[in-house]
Amino acid sequence: MGNKANATMADPSVITIDNISSRMPSHDADGAEKSTDHLYALVDMGSNGIRFSISDLSPPTARLLPCIYRDRAPISLYDALHSSLPGSREFIFDTETIARVAKRLAHFKYTCDSYGVLSKNIGVFATEAMRTALNREEMTDAIKRESGLEVDILSPQVESLLGAMGARSGFAGVEGLMMDLGGGSVQMTFMDSGASASSVEMLEASTGAETYWGKSAACAKSMPFGAAKMTSMLGKGDIHDIRNDMRTRFQETFRGLCGSFSKLQKQVENEGATIYFCGGGFRGYGSMLMHTDPINPYPIPSIAGYKVSGKRFKQTKEMLRVNEVEKGKIHGMSKRRREQFPAIVEVVEGIISVVPNIKEVIFCGGGNREGVLFLKLPSQIQETHPLLLLPSNHSMTDIQVTELVEILSSSLPASQPGTKIFTREILSYIVKHMWDNMADISNLNAARALHTPISGPMAGMPGLTHEVIAILSLTMCARWENDVGKVDRGVFGGLRGIVGEEGAWWCDYLGAVARGVCGLVPGLGSGRDVGEKGFGFRFKGEWTDGLGKKGRKEGVRLLVLGDLGGRGRDVDLEKLVGKVGKGLGLKRRVEVV
Repeated sequence: MGNKANATMADPSVITIDNISSRMPSHDADGAEKSTDHLYALVDMGSNGIRFSISDLSPPTARLLPCIYRDRAPISLYDALHSSLPGSREFIFDTETIARVAKRLAHFKYTCDSYGVLSKNIGVFATEAMRTALNREEMTDAIKRESGLEVDILSPQVESLLGAMGARSGFAGVEGLMMDLGGGSVQMTFMDSGASASSVEMLEASTGAETYWGKSAACAKSMPFGAAKMTSMLGKGDIHDIRNDMRTRFQETFRGLCGSFSKLQKQVENEGATIYFCGGGFRGYGSMLMHTDPINPYPIPSIAGYKVSGKRFKQTKEMLRVNEVEKGKIHGMSKRRREQFPAIVEVVEGIISVVPNIKEVIFCGGGNREGVLFLKLPSQIQETHPLLLLPSNHSMTDIQVTELVEILSSSLPASQPGTKIFTREILSYIVKHMWDNMADISNLNAARALHTPISGPMAGMPGLTHEVIAILSLTMCARWENDVGKVDRGVFGGLRGIVGEEGAWWCDYLGAVARGVCGLVPGLGSGRDVGEKGFGFRFKGEWTDGLGKKGRKEGVRLLVLGDLGGRGRDVDLEKLVGKVGKGLGLKRRVEVV
């Protein structure tokens, strides 16, 4: 197998770090003549299944990698190579599997044609199973005959890079270990999106992997311990030998990354390492953690952006126990994933054994397909915060948005760490949407605001960790007085649990302030051109004690600065902020001066 693997790397059908920019060229948005020129269709021939997607890279929302079609064929290429059926041969695809795969890709080609996807924008790439198959040419030839599509094989380094970039695409920024657990292999590398701008061209722009992304890709390792492979190995061999081999490989890779990336070493020595997980195997472990989360029921269904502490991540024995005793459906876990779970836990315990100090673990929705798409974007698009790309429903100028962000920000006491959850991107989103649906009643708007980031148009959008989702949901719900019905109270309480009492209080507070601003400037939501010369007022939020009737409470003294004119006559700001923090148990108060 070693000679076969080496030959594979020299094969012209293999995408490597050296040829990735020519084999996966960037998207030329300016050169597009029609809307369908922005469509990209991808097939990810993984070891556990084959995934199909069509995405739209039209500006200005290309950074969001919007997917317009998605499908999956439950064909395990790994199982096909290691079947125990009579007549099967190790590392050989049987004719039935080849025919099934070719037929599914031919159907996808028909789907691409119906969407108008250009042939040059259709990509098919394969990973570990196809790398190791002795008769992969028979598979690729059959696919070519049936569909006309060429299959590219990803080298281990490129597979690691694409998985890491796919995970990175789901966040505004990342800094930590990136790991991907597929069916046949597990990848490990380190990524810091703040280190430099990124683009495919940079990988070839220097020698000796001098750029950050080149260095990251060069240091990445792909190891043969995927979920399907580990399940098979554990069923056949001595678990002690397998475990030692895996942990030795993990240790060597981790030490190499610490030596190459000083930030990783500093993380381990100080606050602890952050690990980003992608791939079906790790997402399965994340789904089990979510199923057993102390916040029950957990309010957000998507695993993308779910975060747990290092301490909770290490509760592998409890996760195994739940997998064994739980007879009902576990959200995010297929029957096959449940069967592979002991092998997944072996990989997780291997990571725990070699990474000495884990601060937190974040689960990602992106993978190889998202990595391919993300690398097609110019660096300035890659680094754009996703929240800034969501359009306003109203005729707001950039000047108005900026000024309104400053108004909301001025109400936050700078001395309070809890206010730091409101980044300028989050404030921008609040400003753009706090006038939405002014004609509807508050309880309808509160329910809509609560669910929009969870299951509405924003659901699954890159850049939304579960904490950000909770902040947006709670703040916009508070803008509508938290007027939720019984059916939504569980979701409301769960979201408060995600951000904690402190965060929930500040979401309540800023939502109330936003409600006050909408009262002071009611015309903006109707599209009136208000604010070109300034809104004429600001707030000053001061954290102080001595509040309340008996002077025993701490909280915010909110000063209104400037001239409200006639706008403030019918807006009782004191009343609007009077219920901030209701139900949280924090003895705080907000007073308006």
